Amino acid sequence: MNNKTNFLIFLLAISCGAVVANIYYAQPIIQFISADLHISSNSSGLLTTLTQIGYGAGLFFLVPMADLYKSKKIIILLLGVTILSLIGALFSTNGFLFLFVVTIIGIGASAAQMLVPLTMKIVPREEAGNYIGKVMSGLLIGIMIARPFSIAITDWLGWRMVYLFSFLLLVTILLLLLKFLPDFEVESSLAITYPGLLRSMVRVLLDTAPLQQRAFYHACVFATFSLYWTVMPILLRSESLHYSNNEIALIGFVAIAGALLTPYIGKLADKGYIYIMTNVSMGLVIFSILLLFFVKDHSYISIGLIVISGIVLDIGVSGNMLLGQKVIYSLNPSIRNRLNGLYMTIFFLGGAFGSWIGSYSYYQFSPEISLLFAIAFPILALIVHMWKGNSTSHLSTIA
Repeated sequence: MNNKTNFLIFLLAISCGAVVANIYYAQPIIQFISADLHISSNSSGLLTTLTQIGYGAGLFFLVPMADLYKSKKIIILLLGVTILSLIGALFSTNGFLFLFVVTIIGIGASAAQMLVPLTMKIVPREEAGNYIGKVMSGLLIGIMIARPFSIAITDWLGWRMVYLFSFLLLVTILLLLLKFLPDFEVESSLAITYPGLLRSMVRVLLDTAPLQQRAFYHACVFATFSLYWTVMPILLRSESLHYSNNEIALIGFVAIAGALLTPYIGKLADKGYIYIMTNVSMGLVIFSILLLFFVKDHSYISIGLIVISGIVLDIGVSGNMLLGQKVIYSLNPSIRNRLNGLYMTIFFLGGAFGSWIGSYSYYQFSPEISLLFAIAFPILALIVHMWKGNSTSHLSTIA
């Protein structure tokens, strides 16, 4: 692979991470933003909910447009809108304006899911798993680094500096993409309108068993991931554990190491080990939650268990996501963005449910009940995957 290709893959990875991180910056610093902008406690949850709703809307309504129009134009437009929205967030003086701009930021973040499929147009198909893994590592590192980064920056410089940093980073990325990202042609030769495109997504979902399966598997796994990072900061700040914000941020940073192994899972996927590695990925997610049942205090043993749990979780989640994308990107190239949009929308809904059930069960019942939910999701996915793997044809088996 030549230097130009490697640079493009690196640019895609950095771009995906920087764009998607905007969805997660506000989650751990809601109380600081709400206090500054006089947002009531009843409405503070909208800071993250509206960002996620915007992202989900972008996944379903905008990502498939890359099957009709050149991806680069849509990506550049969405990045431009996101940059303007970040300026709005930076200078917001009231809650209503901030809630509006974070919704637009969420919509703009869907550009990341137009960048990932471009990997298939840059590298040979037989090496796609490896390079998709590298791009996904960037995206997942962006997701994982956003929360601890925003905690640390807010403690040092205030919450607005988080959005200033993101603004400067996205402006740089926009200029790099304008200069270096090729203007790839649309692969679909069908004459179809945008309403027809959206209608076709229903048929694509109903007719594509590998998409249904992989979306279900990762919806379960991502539900656990979202539950984990929703509940863990609350749990670690609790009276029995009393971790500081800086300690929580440090744990989040260390856990990022797990995402760095994603390309190695991609290489195994390229060699045909998709079924086996899917089982391994789900098993790792289950194991990561089991470790948390032994965390009882602020001892070095508990800290070690938390760190190992975070790393193992990230390996399992990033691996399973990559394996799913390897499968669906190997299907019809002319509907690749619709496949990706559906895949991302479905598992994102799983993540949203995981966040909700995690918070609800933690406050209504106990941390142990939250962890039981967290472990139930990947167990369900593993059971279904093993059953499907033993009863389907070649394509569905690798799915």
